[in-house]
Amino acid sequence: MNISDIKYLEKLHHKKYRDEYNQFLIEGVHLIEECLKSENYKNLLEKIYVREDFENESAIDKIKNSDHSADIEILDERKFSRISETVNSQGIIGLVSRPDMNQQEDMMITGLSKKLIIAIDNISDPGNLGTIIRACHWFGTDELIISKNSVDIYNSKVIRSSQGSIFFLKIRNELYLEDEIENYRKRDFRILLSHLNADKNLSDFKKSDSENYLIVFGNEANGISDSISGNKNYTKFRIKGYSGCESLNAAVAAGIILYEFRK
Repeated sequence: MNISDIKYLEKLHHKKYRDEYNQFLIEGVHLIEECLKSENYKNLLEKIYVREDFENESAIDKIKNSDHSADIEILDERKFSRISETVNSQGIIGLVSRPDMNQQEDMMITGLSKKLIIAIDNISDPGNLGTIIRACHWFGTDELIISKNSVDIYNSKVIRSSQGSIFFLKIRNELYLEDEIENYRKRDFRILLSHLNADKNLSDFKKSDSENYLIVFGNEANGISDSISGNKNYTKFRIKGYSGCESLNAAVAAGIILYEFRK
């Protein structure tokens, strides 16, 4: 690997270049193995970089025997450390191309019935977004849609926090969320807003198995944008609290609500 290759990979630490080159990095054995399990991503794994002192031979054997076409390249410690984004790296990094989001968009509306979709409005913490992605995967949500100005889904902290769930979930991001939500409402989705100032508690909400739902979660500090929360066609609800605690972590709230809707 020459210096220009190293500089290219270093650029992928930044959203600007991930967007420009349509590629991102994943780090660690687990994330690479999860990527290779995904029908949507396994063929997008372009290359695997292994540090020269990497000793997990069973992981390498498992990766080599998986169904993929990625080349494996050994790097010395100095080169590897330049492309790594973790303090105590396991010594293995994958270069992945991003999926065609337009193709996913074409699939968006067709054949939807009795669906559960999660919408994220201006979330800024990568750990929260990654954990929400993981919860959405666990509870089998049909789609996750994310607004413009939210943290990038291919941010390394988002990917690590998702524990690889990002590879198994239909996600569309960088969206004008107000328009997207209204499009779903017009297609017979009931729009629900997780809102601290709601009058209705989640425990009082009567879910119907015959309805499609889209649930919106807002920014950690400011909640859901006024342009969305002010829409009288949408229903607000909150998780009932039992103390003077001001609020719940966004990812914790998402997990509780998803559990209630999947009961």
